[in-house]
Amino acid sequence: MMHETAWSHVSYLKRGWQELYEQGLFWALAKLHLKIYKLPKWNDRIRVDTWAKERESIMFLRDYEVFSETGELLCCAISEWMLVDYRLNKIVRLEKLNTKLDYPKDRMAFEGRVPRLQRLEYSQNPKFNSVLLSDLDMNQHVNNASYVRWVVDQLSYDFYNQHQIKEVVINYSNQLKPGEKYCIVMQETVPQNFNATLYSEEGKEVCKVLLVVII
Repeated sequence: MMHETAWSHVSYLKRGWQELYEQGLFWALAKLHLKIYKLPKWNDRIRVDTWAKERESIMFLRDYEVFSETGELLCCAISEWMLVDYRLNKIVRLEKLNTKLDYPKDRMAFEGRVPRLQRLEYSQNPKFNSVLLSDLDMNQHVNNASYVRWVVDQLSYDFYNQHQIKEVVINYSNQLKPGEKYCIVMQETVPQNFNATLYSEEGKEVCKVLLVVII
């Protein structure tokens, strides 16, 4: 829902998927840090706020806040995005957008930047899964939310009956495409902190994920 809201915002700014595609570009999520205070339930009404922050040469910063119908803050996130030329498979500088953004200088979901996660070593006996049709986005790459879902699914139903995810951090490195295979290396590095690294079948790092849980 956060990403859909961001999509709506950049479309309003005439820098959405359709406009960028015509220039050979697309938005790619590089990093995200999500903090969850309370999960909404089925049929709850929520409001998702998003806004752009001061951009850098290749990173476009965007924050999010999610509120209940009564105004209670449910979760918030900071994120870093890049522009990618899909014809060259190359990151391009944001100046190529040639657009001016007004952003709230005093508003932030929380301070800091998305942490850089440490990589776990490649498994000696990897178990591979295949990218499925339902994992893909409109650019025919794995949707960024699918990687998080894969990692979340590594822990059992019984585990989630006794724990709640409080934070998610993800660093993306490479994209997976239809038919490609991946494996997940995951371990509890410190109590209630689960680190994961996803690798392609060729042993290339795809992304790193951190789940922080509480009992």
